[in-house]
Amino acid sequence: MELFVPATFCVPEIFLDANATTPVLPEISQLMEDVCCAQFGNPSSPHLAALTPKQILDTTRASALALFNHPPGQIIFNSGATEGINTAVFSVLQAHLGQDCTGKFLLYGATEHKAVPEALKYWNTVLQLGAQLIAIPVDSRGQLDLQFLGEHVADALIVCTMGANNETGVVADLPALNQCIRKASLRVPWLMDCVQVLGKVPLDLTAIDVDYATFSAHKLYGPKGVGCLYVHEQATYSPLTVGGGQEQGARGGTENVAGIAALGRIFQWLLSSSSDLGKGPFASMTKLQNYREQLLNALRVLFPNLALNQPYPDSLPTTLNFSVPDFSSAQLISMFDAAGIRVSAGSACSTGKPKSFVLDAMGLPAWQSEGAIRLSFGPATSAAYIDSAATRIRELAKRVNAIDPTLRGLLVPQPTASNFTVYAVKDAERAQLYVFGHQDDHADWLAGNFPTAVWNYIDTHELTIDDWHLSRSPDQAMSITNRRTGRSVELGINGVSFTETEKQSVDVIALMDIQADVDCLVDVREPLETAAQPIIAPFHHSCTASRAEWIRFLLSLPERTEGRYVTICRSGGRSSVIAALAAKLGAPKQYSAELGVTHLLQKVICSKA
Repeated sequence: MELFVPATFCVPEIFLDANATTPVLPEISQLMEDVCCAQFGNPSSPHLAALTPKQILDTTRASALALFNHPPGQIIFNSGATEGINTAVFSVLQAHLGQDCTGKFLLYGATEHKAVPEALKYWNTVLQLGAQLIAIPVDSRGQLDLQFLGEHVADALIVCTMGANNETGVVADLPALNQCIRKASLRVPWLMDCVQVLGKVPLDLTAIDVDYATFSAHKLYGPKGVGCLYVHEQATYSPLTVGGGQEQGARGGTENVAGIAALGRIFQWLLSSSSDLGKGPFASMTKLQNYREQLLNALRVLFPNLALNQPYPDSLPTTLNFSVPDFSSAQLISMFDAAGIRVSAGSACSTGKPKSFVLDAMGLPAWQSEGAIRLSFGPATSAAYIDSAATRIRELAKRVNAIDPTLRGLLVPQPTASNFTVYAVKDAERAQLYVFGHQDDHADWLAGNFPTAVWNYIDTHELTIDDWHLSRSPDQAMSITNRRTGRSVELGINGVSFTETEKQSVDVIALMDIQADVDCLVDVREPLETAAQPIIAPFHHSCTASRAEWIRFLLSLPERTEGRYVTICRSGGRSSVIAALAAKLGAPKQYSAELGVTHLLQKVICSKA
């Protein structure tokens, strides 16, 4: 059977998560290959093969200092920012070993990358200092509270801030921070995470008197696992690793010469412009801002009511952070992912509910924190790539806007976590929602799908309607029976539960074994995902069933006399859950697809090619 698949909804992917990492540019890749293959000598060796590797280290070190306007300090190569943060924190805190620091503070910005407070907590515990970790509050624009900082800095063992925030793109007011920290205490150790600054806004380490600054190559088109730490000449320093005396004794272990060469090329590109980005592969600030505006305009076609979570336009020109009313970050990421657009969300909190601690610290409403999406691109992104991304987003808008948002019939929104059930009846004369259970835990889902301005809510304990009989017992157990098929399910308060054996007993089917003429394909993704990446008539029998419809689908499903029911989703997780759920409910057997819809469509494209 012929299958037409729009290539823009399968390949190539549009990667808009550059604040997490970036691809290695071809020139960098070739440089690293040349170093690995032709200049592979150990820079610590005494013979001539060490000369070029030594020169690479020296040149890169000099380029870094030149880029930062020749500050009074040294550059130490390492594996990246996390190692740099730990080394700086350890260097400062080990000097207080054996002291009672219970009245001292470890200050860090409330929106710092988690590597900072975790390092502070770890070394404070290991060294048994007893100092108090204190988060410096931020205002609604993400800027540090300078009054709070000024009141606490005199009693601080260390102050940790960031040049630009990785989630929101908020650029710190570095001159104001410098004045606040150095006026209150001339030499309190100051660590600055500069990972997101490099290549996006100018950085002069002579204008701000920091003691430590961290950098990672993979945030700017270099390889992962290499970076550097700047250490001021007056700052204390203790190596975190010791060995053969490499890096002038500052870090043991043979240097990653190829990675350092890549870092050096990045520094050279940045040095090629004295006042603004715009030389080498990097776009100018103005062009980057125009790119961001182009993407924002496309996003507003997709979501006219989106809310920006950052001080716009006064943030990194390569970052957009937004939320959409009535959408969680998980829903949005799934939708973008299905469309081949890679974006990210806020951090996960301790409860496991996706939300952004950064936006929480800024005092934004819970719906923005729980629905935050970060879209970011790198300074070497081309105009053609941005055009493709904007076009893809606008195409996605057409598909999403065509979705019929009305849900009807039996719905169990979280069948493996709750027994909350509704039955929706809507026609020309009525819009009635029969509700079984407490509404509070599902208020957002109800408001998004059944606004009270349209729907009449009816709380009930028993209902017989169409093919269904529903009842809720005094102990809150929920019973659902399909009178036509005779199948039923008893849902406890936490929905249907599975043993490990039941989870592992699901039969998985490889994509190559899914045949269009024999299998009934069941798309168990959510409507946003299905709209973003539809499966267009690939099988004689196919259907969709979102999570809230799983119980209805399985209890209503007729027995098949031939072929198989194959469930498929984005990555395989949900398809295995519904397959296990089918076995639990006595429904016809479901086979879980080995991989997701994208892989299936790419398989079809490859087979046609």
